[in-house]
Amino acid sequence: MKKLLSVLCVLPVLVSCAMPAGRIMKRSEPDSVGSRAAGAATFDQLLRGAVNKLLLSHGASREAAIKLSVAVLRVENASAEELGDWQEQIFDKISTSVNESGRYQTISLRYIDAGLRESRLRRDDLFIPAKRRVFLDVLEAAKVPAQVLIFPKLTTGTTELGPKRAQRNYLLTLELVDISTGRDFRVSEEVRKAYR
Repeated sequence: MKKLLSVLCVLPVLVSCAMPAGRIMKRSEPDSVGSRAAGAATFDQLLRGAVNKLLLSHGASREAAIKLSVAVLRVENASAEELGDWQEQIFDKISTSVNESGRYQTISLRYIDAGLRESRLRRDDLFIPAKRRVFLDVLEAAKVPAQVLIFPKLTTGTTELGPKRAQRNYLLTLELVDISTGRDFRVSEEVRKAYR
């Protein structure tokens, strides 16, 4: 009986040590910096910078009364790191920021994904006019025509500095393509990060 009682007393302590602990961060607290990958601080800085540049540069001369319909595609990850759950969050933050600017109206990702599936196209196929037209026809049939496409792309460049030391540069590029002219407009934001 004493053994059973002592096991029952020790068990909660052991279980609590093995479980991760979490807490809600205050808005005033800085984002956490990942120790082995990009992390919240890196992605938030990339997103803020790239989206602000895009909206200030491309949209500054536009009248706010006429909103362009924008299809923001999923993030192309050409970086050295897996995005994991950041994939969806990066898309959501770009789409929400563009939509909240007042100059653009974004199309739901569900329509965009369905349009790509229905037309059997990959995102790179959208640069071929005939294939882009097939995709746009699918969106138009769903009553969500697009006037502009935004292609987000994440890349990295890594410099090894010795044993267990490296610098990684993260670059988020937003490429805006005007469907009527085919012209593209690009902005990028870079964040440099040191790893030890």
